[in-house]
Amino acid sequence: MQTMLSITKMLILMILFPFISPSVAYAVPRAVILFPNSARVTDVTRISPQKAGQGSFKTVVNLPAQALPDSLTARLDSNSPLKIEDQSWRRINRQDEGRIADLQKNLQQAKTERIGVVSVIQSLEAQLRFWQAQDKGKSRTAGETAILAEQIGKGVQKDMQEKLTLEPELERLDKKIRELQEEIARIAGQKETLWEVTLILSGPPVRAEDLTLTYTLNGCGWLPQYRLDARPREGRILFTWEAEIWQSSGGDWNQIDTELATLQPHSALGPPDLPPWIIRPRPEFRLHKSRQKADAAAAPMAGAALSSEAQDAEPRETRQTTYAVWALGKKTIPAGSRRRLMIREDAWKSDFVHLLRPSLTSQAFVQATVKLPEGKETPSGTATFLIDGGVLGKRPFAFAGQEGTFSFGIDPLVTAQSVLLSRKSGEKGLIVDRQTQEWSWRLDIRNAGTSAIRVRLEEPLPQPRDERIKITLQSEPEANEKSPSGMIWRMEIPGGQKRSLFTTIRLDAPKEMDLDLGWRR
Repeated sequence: MQTMLSITKMLILMILFPFISPSVAYAVPRAVILFPNSARVTDVTRISPQKAGQGSFKTVVNLPAQALPDSLTARLDSNSPLKIEDQSWRRINRQDEGRIADLQKNLQQAKTERIGVVSVIQSLEAQLRFWQAQDKGKSRTAGETAILAEQIGKGVQKDMQEKLTLEPELERLDKKIRELQEEIARIAGQKETLWEVTLILSGPPVRAEDLTLTYTLNGCGWLPQYRLDARPREGRILFTWEAEIWQSSGGDWNQIDTELATLQPHSALGPPDLPPWIIRPRPEFRLHKSRQKADAAAAPMAGAALSSEAQDAEPRETRQTTYAVWALGKKTIPAGSRRRLMIREDAWKSDFVHLLRPSLTSQAFVQATVKLPEGKETPSGTATFLIDGGVLGKRPFAFAGQEGTFSFGIDPLVTAQSVLLSRKSGEKGLIVDRQTQEWSWRLDIRNAGTSAIRVRLEEPLPQPRDERIKITLQSEPEANEKSPSGMIWRMEIPGGQKRSLFTTIRLDAPKEMDLDLGWRR
């Protein structure tokens, strides 16, 4: 009998209110591809189309305010008898009535707790006044006075301790009440913005259908976070790649298929136009002397960078045309808060050397060169660099390919000193039409550590910009590599040992030539 009454009520409601549509909350994603600054969300929603005219129906869904409605694609199941004819959207405001009701309930509970605490404190204060009153009145013997004093002391101590214990609780409740009242006022005065999407469908009447929505959502993204822990004694780098992800759709994403894309999709649809290639005489100008000095001061950096150009059941990777996608499986991503997910852990076999440039600094920089069996792609992010587990610091990091060189700070136990042994200048020749310059240096490399190290020492060479300037070089021992810009020595130095190198550079130029001898004199 009850079942028949329920069915009858339902039929009456359907006849009297045929256009009532069910309330729609946030679209809860089933799958998401996170890009660095957005997300591509896929949601499957159960809809009940309502009659909108002869042979047409409509349904309404809500999307978060951060959604881009013009990116929305909606589709029905391939076996559905309905067809989507049109879609439109508009902004609407909605107040979170459920959240306000929860806050008001918590507020009333906090106020009730406060009343209880206040009543206990007032009772204790009354008892304290009672004990204080006992000290006055009729005269007593010395014995009675001692007993009464002891009783008063114990009573006052007990009541005062209880009161002092309750006062912080009263302060906590007062603070909680203020915060709840402020949050209620904020939510009541703030309306949430949503996108209301209306879909027009055609076909026969149906009771319910599955609607798949795919759209771009701002306020979401991910950042790569790396960790490179150098282990020189083991000859490897422990590499960790994590993804810091976030979303602010307004609701938690619970156990959704999550993927990460390494690049943001490009918005340009076509290539840029080729500009004209124009060649014409450059206007003449003269450098001011202060500018010439600045250029000369910058020369050490250019000359010292002898090899900088050469330096310049995990998630599943799927290669796309212009980016890679990492499938992480089903993940829960709360709204607002950021969390980290593991992408990859590797141990990279590495060759470690101590790079020395004594003409610039006595410090030794630990470098590791990696040669991987296959190419890797790690998008630009932030890396924490460590050596033997000790944190060195953070800096930007990106790596693509099979080979790379990474720096791991300064080794204080290894130093290199450049000592100028002699500096000569003069004239030569029968007619004395030439000028000469000569420099002699000793390079001292010390390894104060207990283990042997491999060293790469780089020294600059003067680079003449006039064919009349002649440069000759002597070094002991001979450099392993020479180029017009510098020399490179490679050696191994045992623990507690020292090695010395000697170089002599001679310059010969016309006497009348005004020479700029550069930064190393």
